[in-house]
Amino acid sequence: MKNSQEVYESHMMAVDTLNPSIVAEDYSDDAIFITPEKTYKGREAIFNFYKEFLPNFDGFQFKTIKLETNDNVVYFVWNGKNKHLDIQLATDTYIIENGKIKLHTFAAFNN
Repeated sequence: MKNSQEVYESHMMAVDTLNPSIVAEDYSDDAIFITPEKTYKGREAIFNFYKEFLPNFDGFQFKTIKLETNDNVVYFVWNGKNKHLDIQLATDTYIIENGKIKLHTFAAFNN
C-alpha cells in the first residue's frame, strides 16, 4: 500500500493528466473534499468538481512553497499560473488512509 508521500505524488501526476476520472481514483469512496465554496462528499461528487476545475489547469506551472508530510497528513502550499489562472497563494491538506485520500481541504487566492 502507498504511503502518504506516494499518494500525494501519484495525485499530482493524476492532476497533470487533466483527467477527472484518474484524479478521482486517488480518493476513497467516502472521501470529503472541503473548499471555501462547497464541501464535496464521496468520490462521485469529487469527480464532478474536477470535471469542471481541471480544464483550467492546462499548461499550469506549479511553484511549491512548502510541502510537508507527517504520518498520514500532507500539507502543500503553492502558487502558479497559466493563461487561465494566476494563483498567488494556495494550500491543500490531505489526510491519507489505506493508500487513498480520505479528507482534502483546498483554498486559493487568485488574481
